[in-house]
Amino acid sequence: MCGIAGILRLGTKPLPAPSVLRGMLGTIGFRGPDDTGEMLLDELQLGIVRLAIVDPKDGHQPIVGCDRGVVAACNGEIYNHDDLRERLILDGHRLRSHSDAEVLPHLYEAHGVDFVEKIRGMYGLAIWDHSRRKLVLVRDRLGIKPLFFAQTRDYLIFASEIKAIIASGLAHPRIDMDSIDDLFSLSYPCPPRTMFEGIREILPAHILVAHSDQAAITQRRYWNLEFAPSGEYRRIRYREAAEELRSLLRTSVYDHLKSDVPVGAYLSGGLDSSSICALVKEVVGDPPTTFSIAFDMPSHDESDYSREVARYLGGPSYTIDCDATLAREFERMIWHMELPLQFPLALPLMKLAELARSKGFPVVLTGEGADELMGGYDCFRAEKMRRMLDRPGLRFLRPIIYRQLYKWHSIPDGTVDMMIDNHRAADRVATQFGGVLPPWYDLWTTVGVDRDELLGLGGRRVRPVDEPPDGFEELLPDDLGRLHPLNAGIAIELVTRLPAWILAIGDRASMASGVEARVPLLDQRIVEFMAGLPPDMKMRGFREKAVLRTAMRDSLPVRISARPKRPFFTPVREWFFGPDAPDFVSDLLSRDVVKQYGIFDPDTVQRYRRELRLVPDGVLLKSRLEWTLILVLGTQALYRQFVDRRCLVAPSENW
Repeated sequence: MCGIAGILRLGTKPLPAPSVLRGMLGTIGFRGPDDTGEMLLDELQLGIVRLAIVDPKDGHQPIVGCDRGVVAACNGEIYNHDDLRERLILDGHRLRSHSDAEVLPHLYEAHGVDFVEKIRGMYGLAIWDHSRRKLVLVRDRLGIKPLFFAQTRDYLIFASEIKAIIASGLAHPRIDMDSIDDLFSLSYPCPPRTMFEGIREILPAHILVAHSDQAAITQRRYWNLEFAPSGEYRRIRYREAAEELRSLLRTSVYDHLKSDVPVGAYLSGGLDSSSICALVKEVVGDPPTTFSIAFDMPSHDESDYSREVARYLGGPSYTIDCDATLAREFERMIWHMELPLQFPLALPLMKLAELARSKGFPVVLTGEGADELMGGYDCFRAEKMRRMLDRPGLRFLRPIIYRQLYKWHSIPDGTVDMMIDNHRAADRVATQFGGVLPPWYDLWTTVGVDRDELLGLGGRRVRPVDEPPDGFEELLPDDLGRLHPLNAGIAIELVTRLPAWILAIGDRASMASGVEARVPLLDQRIVEFMAGLPPDMKMRGFREKAVLRTAMRDSLPVRISARPKRPFFTPVREWFFGPDAPDFVSDLLSRDVVKQYGIFDPDTVQRYRRELRLVPDGVLLKSRLEWTLILVLGTQALYRQFVDRRCLVAPSENW
């Protein structure tokens, strides 16, 4: 795991001094504290900061091929590198180390750009083909590892994090107002947009090719996840599917444990992370060292479950206690994330990575991915409920059933009315979004209480929530309308929220402390296997992740394997908008600073702050106000760091 950065000359203007590349690498040094490498040519400057995981002694990068005309730098891990190395050696290639990255230039020599079809792992990588003056940038299939770029008249600047591109001084940071509209609906910029104008991400499963003597760059997708159309699913019995999934999981966990340094695991006490930890014990014979989070607020705390699993497995376990003092790290979190968060999940995850690193574990396994592959979120159950209540003769029951659910689950007052309104509009909204109602549409409608007032400074048109963002449709599979509604929702999730939010948080939070977070559940073989299964193996009735529960039933405590999905949230109102909130909150949300930065209407922000204090608890409006204000706060912090001050060092508590 590493951080890469580089500058490609697109015309005749000379590249900047090497100190510019070194400054770029300096801003992301935390991603690779063990080694630094660079390659300086007339056409390209390529550098890397390395976290040494595989072959720590000899795995220096950038790394060259047989004729030294092909050079590679990789942020990530190639899990099938041993098999690839054996084949390359048989074909006459001379490999000098056992680093996983060394197979890359040799694969490129053998297969050209199609080398990417041979590799399996998580990666954001660069290949320089000197004879063709060609740069190839590649991102992994699911978007586990990041890779960004900006193009100017003279240069292509690329890096693992946006701050390195800004540090080059060649791309001037400005907030992208279209991304602000996305933020206050989707909760993240619609890929490939970022929060900054002119800085884009390379989409998952995409290759970018640029030549040093051409201004044009090209991009193409090299992999598509193919879901079986409705009624054309793989013919397999439920028990057989559970057994095959378990076998695939064991193989994936084995591959993800390959490392020359200690590997631990995150453990929340939920089904997903507990399954990974249990499989580690089965694969290697010993339980993993686990790292967990505890909150001082019972409404957010799951530590009883994580402790139960740790005792059941019998391995060493460590827990980080999180309370309101963690809010002081908010500005540092924004600096690492480069993205405001509606739910500041990265705060405890950053502390968790610090804990793992302090105990000598620079690699951890995590449970991300199961909810996205198997319909694990409440939004998937809500969509199934919508479809059931759309049947003839049942529509009159909508209000009755929704209000009964409100009583059972103590949903905030006002939520039911919002859900009923969204249900009535579902067909119209689905038509706008490729024929499928996006899984998180209910949540989208809760952010930005008065979007036009808050975001429409100077009469700027604000995109309505029910209108797709520019580029959204291009992300979706061509055959989305042929899929079962559950698979269609999962397909949307895998190309939007998973890479743009879930995996982005996981990468930045772990790498902030130089910890590599691996995600066995997102192994390509598991993802493709799940795409071919019938929907009722993913959700049986309203029971989410059914086939995973069956697969892991005999390896976990009953209370864990049967436990319903519980969202992972951090307190917002209590930490940021109560009487003990950090001083920077009042500063960044003050009328003068809001007016100075020019993104939000100052009067609307002040009104929200007053209303948040006055609206009683247990009302949806209270949650909507706090979620909106935390996004305003995060955007203000982002502007201060990267636009106003162009801060290239992580802010401290007293920044």
